[in-house]
Amino acid sequence: MPPHNKRPALVSPAGNMDKLRFAVHYGADAVYFGGKDFNLRAGTDNFSMEDIARAVDFCVQSRVEAIFLLNAFIHENDLALVKEYLSEIKRIPFRAVMISDPGMLVLVREAGITTPVHLSTQMSTLNHYAIRFWKEAGISRIVLAREVTLEEITRIREKVDAELEVFVHGALCISYSGRCLLSRYFTGRDANRGECTHPCRWKYAIVEENREGNHLDIIEHAHGTEILSSKDLCLIRLLPEYATAGIDAFKIEGRMKSVYYTANTTRVYAEALSLIANPEVFALRLPFWQRELALVSHRPYTEDLFNEFEGMKGKKSIPTIKGARFLGYYIDKGGDETEIYMKVHNPFSVGETIEAIYPLKGKSVRDRTYRVCEIRHNGTIIPTAQSGHAYLVRFDAPVHEYAIFRESTDTIATVVQP
Repeated sequence: MPPHNKRPALVSPAGNMDKLRFAVHYGADAVYFGGKDFNLRAGTDNFSMEDIARAVDFCVQSRVEAIFLLNAFIHENDLALVKEYLSEIKRIPFRAVMISDPGMLVLVREAGITTPVHLSTQMSTLNHYAIRFWKEAGISRIVLAREVTLEEITRIREKVDAELEVFVHGALCISYSGRCLLSRYFTGRDANRGECTHPCRWKYAIVEENREGNHLDIIEHAHGTEILSSKDLCLIRLLPEYATAGIDAFKIEGRMKSVYYTANTTRVYAEALSLIANPEVFALRLPFWQRELALVSHRPYTEDLFNEFEGMKGKKSIPTIKGARFLGYYIDKGGDETEIYMKVHNPFSVGETIEAIYPLKGKSVRDRTYRVCEIRHNGTIIPTAQSGHAYLVRFDAPVHEYAIFRESTDTIATVVQP
């Protein structure tokens, strides 16, 4: 294969239109999102047909790629609905669509959709023969199985010229490549059709068969007994190695997470990717990136899906980090530069000091703290902003577009994972 020197792209999650906009403004090269049907996150807001068209138009104007998800596994009884759905979206100029089910690939082409097709990690692509198979079937990019090692990626790249993508950050699944039956078994909601209830995060106990009701706790650590729950992936430190191995795109998991999560993870990985060719500056910036990733809600991080518990033998588990408290985000300017309309997600009051984060531009970090001077709702001054509403808020200094607010990190104890 020819040398692989292209800077990898960053693919960010967009669970709704607000998350998509912030992902774009905070540095994504591409965003992935789904409609109301046939994608693997039925529990998120997703996009109506009108929203889909608006989202793609926004991406085109912003020169960001729009990747549309059709990655649910389809049953025989779904086929008529799938065909109808594809006929509705066939004229929308997506950069690519993503599938898992080979049947969906056939239906996409039969519908006359000529958009490039990406293959989901759900198909567990682990070797170069599988990649050759899918490329011959018309797939242009493969999202490799999360179980593929860095050494295997290097060997795969030597033998194929298809585009390769990997997950770089976010939740992992205890089941192989995410194909889990626990949710369907316990609740009747099928994870492979986007309806996962996350039973791997539930707490479990042992019951001896002759002593029904006598539950014995499974002691994993002092903070819980989620024996099926995996850590979260965080490859920020290893980005240069994965880029050298020949990865074309890095994907952040998290369509069901907050605007704050989407924006902060996107800006961190976007800046990191811009510096992978400069090892000295990359190393200098790494502590800042690790600190910021510690300030989004997550389970303990791992760099190794296979050996995530290896270093914990005989040790207490690291507690899950809650991260900074997400307060809200900029939606429009107010009467002057210190006043904005803000969508609030957690309460805060007049007189409090809160922090805003901004997109990273060049070498400039514009994050700063503000004091809340006044809160208005429908023209009335009030002492506290409540979650779920929009308010006119005045601060003690100018606020810029795309600000996202969190509880001041001065008061937050952070833990940076090695």
